[in-house]
Amino acid sequence: MIRILLVDDHAVVRMGLKMLLDANPNMEVVGEASEGNEAIQKVQEVLPDVVLMDLSMPHGKDGLSARIELKKLQPKLSILILTMHDDEDEYLFRVIQGGSSGCILKSAPHEEFFLRLNLLQTDRHTYIQVPPNV
Repeated sequence: MIRILLVDDHAVVRMGLKMLLDANPNMEVVGEASEGNEAIQKVQEVLPDVVLMDLSMPHGKDGLSARIELKKLQPKLSILILTMHDDEDEYLFRVIQGGSSGCILKSAPHEEFFLRLNLLQTDRHTYIQVPPNV
């Protein structure tokens, strides 16, 4: 069972992801947060295997900043960054540079989410979805 913490500033996105992930018998959403500071607190409370976190959150700490602190607290924690940015290689570079386990576009099909989460759980290697024009 993969224990997942969802972090996104949009409640409807968290709700949709929770419904999708909870429908998979190998995955369990163990908590939710709306910004990075809350995610840091929740990780210590619910001890997830994976944090599925939005890159851009305007209120509080964003995904890039939060993941640095999360990796300091729990170096083995897998962090899969969610993003809508498919046109800028700067984002991809910052995600990789910051020690994230991977990155996936919000527009990806649901099968892609399952694949990425399973890969993170089984081998812990970095798995990055490269945008089409990078």
